[in-house]
Amino acid sequence: MPKTYLKTEQIVPGKGMSYTLFEVEGEDQILRMLTAIPDAGEVTLYPKPPVKKLFAPERCAASSEEEFEDFWAQGSRGDSER
Repeated sequence: MPKTYLKTEQIVPGKGMSYTLFEVEGEDQILRMLTAIPDAGEVTLYPKPPVKKLFAPERCAASSEEEFEDFWAQGSRGDSER
């Protein structure tokens, strides 16, 4: 089954824009997720996401495997994995 990549964004006061990216299989099954605040250099990985089903995927913007994997690699270099 092909994977799709989606993201949401919101402002974090004092830190900048925060992005949550999802690696999704099927219509709404979350395989992995991460949060990133690029301006603050923060990436938190969720290899076993606390939420397994994506709520309202139609509210998410499209992302790409490349964008997801770039952030994942940044998070893997730090101690941000959960």
